[in-house]
Amino acid sequence: MTICNMAVEAGAKNGIFAADDKALAYVRARTKKPFEPLVGDPDAPVKAEYTYDLGALVPCVARPHCPDRYAPAADCADVKLDRAYVGSCTGGKIEDFEMAARVLNGRKVAIDTFLVPATVEVAEAIRTREIGGKTWERIFAEAGCIPVSAPGCAACLGGPVDTFGRTHGNEVVISTTNRNFIGRMGSKTAPIYLASPLTVAASAISGHITDPREFL
Repeated sequence: MTICNMAVEAGAKNGIFAADDKALAYVRARTKKPFEPLVGDPDAPVKAEYTYDLGALVPCVARPHCPDRYAPAADCADVKLDRAYVGSCTGGKIEDFEMAARVLNGRKVAIDTFLVPATVEVAEAIRTREIGGKTWERIFAEAGCIPVSAPGCAACLGGPVDTFGRTHGNEVVISTTNRNFIGRMGSKTAPIYLASPLTVAASAISGHITDPREFL
């Protein structure tokens, strides 16, 4: 989902993945309307093929002010943070909050930590799903996070001055959102680092950018 969403940032006009059984089951559970999945022709010409060893990848961040400014999270440990943000469309899925809850369970955040579920379904999961007998919502509350917001975009697109999680000055933010251009979360002077929910949660605990493997 993230690669499809961000393909344009890699220079593509669009990014299409053939739907697997999991994706098709998700759609069928939510509509009775007929649909035809889009698949590529088996004999279509391919310009290049790339293979990646996911086991060799390390937790990383995108430094301000562009998603392509890759850096390993461990190399950015000197970056002190003012706030953490888990949510919106790209980083506010059920799986994202589960990862954040696993890292935050039994720990305290050192900075303001904002949580924004992408949909009503995700918000319900936060309220009802549990780890060790505690709902994710309780885990977040005990960790000292700001109460979970209503589903939506919140500060991912900036918004009016009273938008939940919006920056107003020089706040340094680590966020699971999808873009970190100047002014993206409100203030034009607020640097935004993009990261996974694991990295964001770990960084919220330490107060600086942190490789989440320190807490896993």
